[in-house]
Amino acid sequence: MLDKDGYVSETNATNIFLVKKGQVATPSADYCLPGITRATVMELVVKENLVLVERHISLSEFHTADEVFTTGTMGELSPVIKIDGRIVGDGRVGTVTQRLQKAYGELTAESGVPIPTYQQT
Repeated sequence: MLDKDGYVSETNATNIFLVKKGQVATPSADYCLPGITRATVMELVVKENLVLVERHISLSEFHTADEVFTTGTMGELSPVIKIDGRIVGDGRVGTVTQRLQKAYGELTAESGVPIPTYQQT
């Protein structure tokens, strides 16, 4: 989804990030919901000693990114390998995305409250 100035703000249900030359960027929160998962991943980017930039990002920057991923409650941190029919990077899940998925998985395994499961009696 684009903001009023034509920059990418978010997807229809998740926040979005790109990786270019090892730098992680996400659209500024001017026109997107600053989600909890987004904030958590932003903290993990810094903890992983990666460069994090929050700024206006054009659609063409996403088309030419090395990696793209989304964040949200249901999908947590999900890789994007195609945008508008165009392959992102080399078409595979990138190393930065994998690294952040691992860090996020470790964090959520250690914290939070388990969700109760329904058991039929």
